[in-house]
Amino acid sequence: MILKRETFDKFLKKFGAKRVSPEAAEYLAKYVEEKALLLLKESKAYAEHAKRNTVLQDDIKLARKNLNL
Repeated sequence: MILKRETFDKFLKKFGAKRVSPEAAEYLAKYVEEKALLLLKESKAYAEHAKRNTVLQDDIKLARKNLNL
């Protein structure tokens, strides 16, 4: 896992959770990472289709739209 559970613990607390179980923070971290990787893979595919090595913001926006994220 690339994203740290502690980051999501802080994130949940910032938005009002008084206490957060380690399992809840870890689940959220895994979920967000899974969605981010899916978005990045799709974005990379759009850049490659356009014969570019650089992923542009438009690639990410298009991928997000097509993945319904």
